[in-house]
Amino acid sequence: MRNFLVLAAFAAVVVPAAPADACHNSVERVVDVTNRSVRRAEQLLADGAHAAAVKEVLATFPEAVQLTHRARRPGLFARAQRVLALAAVRSGGGVRLASHMSGKTASHRTAALAWSAMLLRLHHARSDDVVVRAELAEALAALPAERAGAYALLKELGDGDVLPTARAWALLAELERDRGDATAAERAGRRCREIAPDDPVCAPEPPTS
Repeated sequence: MRNFLVLAAFAAVVVPAAPADACHNSVERVVDVTNRSVRRAEQLLADGAHAAAVKEVLATFPEAVQLTHRARRPGLFARAQRVLALAAVRSGGGVRLASHMSGKTASHRTAALAWSAMLLRLHHARSDDVVVRAELAEALAALPAERAGAYALLKELGDGDVLPTARAWALLAELERDRGDATAAERAGRRCREIAPDDPVCAPEPPTS
């Protein structure tokens, strides 16, 4: 009888652990699925599939267009939001983010570009990551009134040779040309081609007639 009671007590301690383990494994699977989805969206963005990248993000985080939203997995959520912003910027506002940012009209496209700049300003305020800074510059450069701000962000990093991507160097080259500094533009363009010689974003600017 005593042995039976000991076994019963042992079972009472051990058996309840199974549901907890199952719950833990379930949470791991959910996080892993979310991580895969965000990585897939980032790859779609890199491939230039802007609408598909937006669709992937919003399927995982429908609330990603809410600037004040705080997710339980803030790291993944922040990456997903940045995909949305950059997809809008690189498509010229032509992707559908929401009913008032459908990409179908000039005002909707402008709204999407303004939203992207606002979002990336928030991310930049929370992080000193040079990648986020370069992304903000990319968004600002899409707005005519903000191109000077984009130049200021990139120029400092370019002078320190710490621009994080070929795209950032290409944008700096474009902004230097806008300012009439052909020498600085060529230097930035050359740096872009050194980093990514086969990337079309680094193609030399065609000569003007």
